[in-house]
Amino acid sequence: MKSHLLYTLAILLLLTSLPVLCLATEKTEMIYTPKPIDDVLSNPYMGLAPDSRNASYAQNHTLVYANLTWRQLEPKKGSYKFEQVEKELKLAEWGERGAKWVIRIIMDYPTDKSHLDIPDWLYRELNGDGDWYSNSYGKGFSPNYSNPQLIAYHQKLIEKLGEHYKNDPRLAFIELGSIGHWGEWHTNTSRPFPKLVVTDQYVQPYLDQFPDSILLMRRPHPIAKKFKLGLFNDVFGNRDQTAEYKSWADKGYTSWLTLEKMPAMPDYWKYAPSGGEFSPSKSLKRYFSAASINDTIAQAKSTHISWLGPNTPATFAADGAQQKYLNQLLNTIGYRFVVHKEIHEASVAPGSDLNVKLDLENQGVAPFYFPWVLELSLADANGEIVAKTETSADIRKWLPGKGTTAHALPIPSELPPGSYTVCIAILDPQNGEPAIEWGMEGKREDLRYSLGRVEVQTK
Repeated sequence: MKSHLLYTLAILLLLTSLPVLCLATEKTEMIYTPKPIDDVLSNPYMGLAPDSRNASYAQNHTLVYANLTWRQLEPKKGSYKFEQVEKELKLAEWGERGAKWVIRIIMDYPTDKSHLDIPDWLYRELNGDGDWYSNSYGKGFSPNYSNPQLIAYHQKLIEKLGEHYKNDPRLAFIELGSIGHWGEWHTNTSRPFPKLVVTDQYVQPYLDQFPDSILLMRRPHPIAKKFKLGLFNDVFGNRDQTAEYKSWADKGYTSWLTLEKMPAMPDYWKYAPSGGEFSPSKSLKRYFSAASINDTIAQAKSTHISWLGPNTPATFAADGAQQKYLNQLLNTIGYRFVVHKEIHEASVAPGSDLNVKLDLENQGVAPFYFPWVLELSLADANGEIVAKTETSADIRKWLPGKGTTAHALPIPSELPPGSYTVCIAILDPQNGEPAIEWGMEGKREDLRYSLGRVEVQTK
């Protein structure tokens, strides 16, 4: 009887101890929830892109915009003045200050005076083939884009442009450019606009010379769809015209210029940017008021726009009457990354991996279009980075909305025991340094962001 009782007590003791034993074998997790912020972020390849010709602007920006006329670039046949043009347009100065460039090649820019935007030597070789015009757009000369000489010389120009800029880290985006008034792919003269068989010959040199650059066209075209180009809307802010622009992308359209069918490109913004500038149909300030801001933001969301320039509110006085409305727009366009939750083991042994899971959100309207690197790191009590790893995450796939990514952070085998902080950053591959701000607290001076803490065990 006594032995049976002892046996029963032993079984009960074993059963009651099992949960404790199981818990002891499980790894306790650390869950960290960063606090979001509503500050306007100063991030690359998005935001305002004001005219490069001005030396300063009241509003912060990381892009500048420049129209480059053929006349400026090649004033004498075969003599290219890239450095001179960079100086004249202050592109070199802005590049030194860290601003990236959006450029567009121009053959015809209407003004209030009759003039040429192609070189004199080219005009002579073309025997003046084109149209001098004076219309509601202004005055200027529209060359005959179907002229084989013009097509051949344009190809040489873009070849030289590619030799000079294709690997230039200062170059952000290229707008095409080249054809039509303002390089916007339309003309208002008596000469019919050229069909695709001609206009494609102006696009192909860009594709050949800038294979790794991001190119944008004014409207959907078959060649734009085939090569996954971006689009730009130069009438942003005008509700009706932006709705038409969106319809072109969503449904396709028949060109009113050539009667050719153009394809839909509804998902173009997922792999190349939506750019543009504010419509000149009304003053910039009228887009930024209590009555208009919701419509302005709705257009940004519907077209997934990343940047706006050169007609842009960078000239608004800092903290002026329009600032709060401008901030709302700047917090909407482009990308805006936040970490909602970061999870990892509460403790880790030296020489093993710390498994980090991130619940992320892109709160913007567009992805980031460059293959930059998501880094995880570990900081000691003094803030020094003692371990780091470049993850396999493709941040170009972080479309607007929420997602999850998980990666292992190797812990050095000789790392002393103690408390450490997990950090996150996105690295610019040009220099390997953190270069993107996140919409949350925890920013360090090196642009890494502090997340949860972890205990490194005694070896």
